[in-house]
Amino acid sequence: MDRNEILEKSRKENNNRDLAEMGIVTEANSVAARVGAALCCLVCVLSMRMRNIILCSPWIIYFGILGTSFLVRFTKAKRKSDLYLTCVFFLMFLTVLVFFIIRLRGAAV
Repeated sequence: MDRNEILEKSRKENNNRDLAEMGIVTEANSVAARVGAALCCLVCVLSMRMRNIILCSPWIIYFGILGTSFLVRFTKAKRKSDLYLTCVFFLMFLTVLVFFIIRLRGAAV
């Protein structure tokens, strides 16, 4: 097998994606998740300081994104740790969603 055949086979196995590119995308997603958490914290701290209100809505979005991300990871890699994290993040999503709905119903009454 010559070099070109090996490269062609590697491209087919990786769906025409470079391994370096996949590493960059993985790192970008990791950084984006951390920035998202920091922004949710910032928004909640600011709302607590300025209006004395704890906001649930940023966390609904954040935990929904993380839950979906780990669900996709689980479906692709079938790792139990990803399934566990999917369940944890979706439970957190549902918990915050319930608090959000309770607060909305209380404000409407």
